[in-house]
Amino acid sequence: MADYQPMTLEQRIAALQAENGKLIDSNNVLTQTVIGKMGEINHALSDAQQDINEAVALAGSKTDQAILSFADSHSDLRINYYDRADHSKSSLNIEAEPEAPHISKWVKVPIATQGYYTYPAPQTLTKVHLTRNYGYAPGHYNEPEQYSTDWSRTYTQFILANSEATSDQINAEVERLGLQPKITGGWNACATTQTIDTIKLHGLHPYSMLFVRFVNMLPSPVGSDKTPQNIVEFGGNATFAVDRVINYPRIEV
Repeated sequence: MADYQPMTLEQRIAALQAENGKLIDSNNVLTQTVIGKMGEINHALSDAQQDINEAVALAGSKTDQAILSFADSHSDLRINYYDRADHSKSSLNIEAEPEAPHISKWVKVPIATQGYYTYPAPQTLTKVHLTRNYGYAPGHYNEPEQYSTDWSRTYTQFILANSEATSDQINAEVERLGLQPKITGGWNACATTQTIDTIKLHGLHPYSMLFVRFVNMLPSPVGSDKTPQNIVEFGGNATFAVDRVINYPRIEV
């Protein structure tokens, strides 16, 4: 208490002004720091926005390119035109494969107009457009018991191959590639579009046409103890008509 020196009013005012000055200086430093940080944040946000804009533009460009590529792949077509005429086992005078008589040999689908040759890309997406692809099970009508004498039903298989190809050459290439031609046909009058295989046999003229073969299978009510019968004699006279075959050379399968 002996060292305590009371301050006059002027001294107190001077001390308060000094403290106030320090507060103002600190506030100014803090303000400048905040302003600096806000500038850094705004700069970072601007950079981020630029990155976002560039990413959006790049994504848009890639999307546009993908759309164009998709459109190109589906518009680049190689088309075999046909005449929608009805064809069947009897009209094509089919022959059974000697070692598998429930299957016929491959035969060309007949044509009567121009536009049936193409240079298709092998093993790319190929569609056959059918105005008719009818097959039924004649054994369904057997009397006195269903499927008593005819327990087979005929279906069709199609393939696009060199116009000069033989059935044996097509079979060999199908086996070499491990292909499984799709079974087609229905007990209805509906037009359908089916995916088929495309092959190219080396050493033959590259012009390609549509081939068909007929296959007998067991209808669902028939037990597995039976086997499909001779394709020429049993299974009904399956009928088909072709509108066109479209090969998409830029769509691999």
